[in-house]
Amino acid sequence: MAHITTRKVKGKKYFYLEESVKLGTRWFKESIYIGPELPNNEKLSELYLKFKERLTKKGVTGIVPPLTEFLTRNMAMKIENAIRNKFTFLKSLTPKQRVEFMERERITFITDSNAIEGSTLDYWLTERVLADQKRIEILQKRGAAITNMGREEQEALNLNKCLDMYEKLLEHNKDLSLDMILRFHCTLLSKIEGYEQYCGVWRPVNVMIRGSDHVFPHHQEVPKLMEELITWYNENKNLIHPAELAAKFHTKFTSIHPFADGNGRMARLLMNYILQINILPFTNIPLRKRGSYMKTQAAGNTENYKPFVIFLAKEIIKKWHNLYHMFGSSPTLG
Repeated sequence: MAHITTRKVKGKKYFYLEESVKLGTRWFKESIYIGPELPNNEKLSELYLKFKERLTKKGVTGIVPPLTEFLTRNMAMKIENAIRNKFTFLKSLTPKQRVEFMERERITFITDSNAIEGSTLDYWLTERVLADQKRIEILQKRGAAITNMGREEQEALNLNKCLDMYEKLLEHNKDLSLDMILRFHCTLLSKIEGYEQYCGVWRPVNVMIRGSDHVFPHHQEVPKLMEELITWYNENKNLIHPAELAAKFHTKFTSIHPFADGNGRMARLLMNYILQINILPFTNIPLRKRGSYMKTQAAGNTENYKPFVIFLAKEIIKKWHNLYHMFGSSPTLG
């Protein structure tokens, strides 16, 4: 892991960014001079990116940014391998298979993310609702009543529309912002009866989670806390490994609970946006792991971020290791 170290020369202290690397059978230390004083995050980020470029040219892998706390170099190397596995796997698919795979990944995410919050729609019901999305939207615009259309079906449609918006923003490499978060949330709660006044706005009420004794911030604190969260993200996005950055952002977000409803779904959406803008794979949290996932969030409410960082890293690694080795270069998906 790249870390800040000090050296004394004639009694004076000087700072360096240093990394122990192994090339072949030899270990050695690479370093870059920082200066006689610790820099701010912006300057440290510039120095780290230069340092990383130098190490990459020498063939060093698994480079971990200096403000990463919990992600080890070994895990970073496994995540890099997961990224390679993802591209190898997707490249091995035909165009038709690739579209089918991405569609299945999207439906699985929508199903599981909504189910974690209590939705009873399974994969096949979610798939059916999404297949009818265009027809449903035309009928809704005409004011027609749609049978068998309840809150859960609307939530599936809304999260699907969020992902449409997400992909367009990602395509243009738009960075995370408060405006983006509010736009996602407005789409997420669109047409949800009883939540019209909460759509796309910071919560104007205090909230609690049933079965939890955690006290969330007072609603008047939310705008300031969200500004601070985005500032934290911008100051650290090049200094914390992207998997750890995404996990910490997710947990900090849920600890603020900035919206009257939809916080968990928003956190998982934004977590993936941070992963993907850093070329890491889109990662679903399976419904079957809801219990373990919730425990990591309870820990995060006490500012213990390590459990979810490790949880997320393992999910990234496991998914693409399993897919790559299950199908290899001859997938049968269609």
